[in-house]
Amino acid sequence: MLKQIFKTAWAATLAVFYFSNPALASDQNNSDCMELFNQVQEAYSKSNFEATVIESNPMALELYSLAHFDRSGISYSSWKSLNNEIAGYALRNNKGFDYNTNRSYIGPLSWHQSLVWDKLFSNKTKLVGYECTLIGRSRLAGRRVSVLRLNPIDEVRYGFMVAKDEDTSLPVELAITTPSKMVNARLTVSAVQATALDNLNFPDDTFDRSESLQPKANTEKATIWSELTIPKFFKLIDHGKIEQQKGVFADYQKFSDGLVEFMVYRNSKTDLMIQSASDGTLTVFRKNSDKYEYAVVGEIPLELSSLVLSKIKHTN
Repeated sequence: MLKQIFKTAWAATLAVFYFSNPALASDQNNSDCMELFNQVQEAYSKSNFEATVIESNPMALELYSLAHFDRSGISYSSWKSLNNEIAGYALRNNKGFDYNTNRSYIGPLSWHQSLVWDKLFSNKTKLVGYECTLIGRSRLAGRRVSVLRLNPIDEVRYGFMVAKDEDTSLPVELAITTPSKMVNARLTVSAVQATALDNLNFPDDTFDRSESLQPKANTEKATIWSELTIPKFFKLIDHGKIEQQKGVFADYQKFSDGLVEFMVYRNSKTDLMIQSASDGTLTVFRKNSDKYEYAVVGEIPLELSSLVLSKIKHTN
């Protein structure tokens, strides 16, 4: 059953992305398309609904239950895995926590493949350095959709393909593309139904307690390490030291473009075993200089991770 859902979602996406009317691209300028995308953000942020979300790539398939709520302009969402292990995470204005099956565990928010969905469709996220193109209209899962392509003008960040429901303006599908235009992750919505705010999963005091326990970002002014190459749309948002093991600390700097984040760690030089790895949209890239080992970790393509460390002379 899951394989059939996967095949159907994959085929439908290919039909939308590759057989939409390309002539429409020349009829819409960037500002008109961005207005359509803003409609998606506004509709999503103000909606109360529950849905099943299929996360897919050519090698894997995951199912999630997504619930989203709006209360007086505050956005709440929760994701729950449906693949045998009932666990997930909850957000209030994109800040939140992980939880387990019976909610006996509430812990720090870890990285999740679907977090880019929450951030991209929040009406508090303002995309910087992206061009928007309406590439066509089609049908997906029985719904009329407009397909928007969001490409970074620096050509080193992830791009996005958004299928917008023409009746509700809600997102139907999100595909995340690499700088080489390959789709490496896709989130498809099905079984959408309206829900009441009374079904909000967690009370505000749970979010308050979680936020009070989170370490505060160091916003004191700091200089970006001169050996790094940071694209202009990324800003330094945190820096300091992190304990990797008892008594062993590594320096770090954290960067964000307002949508995705990555961290650069600088540690004592080691013998590199694995230089790079990726898991969906999360990547790790490591490189040695004469004195240090550097590691770039975050929601960015390997091409961007490599660029960040491009000035560092590689040594064995």
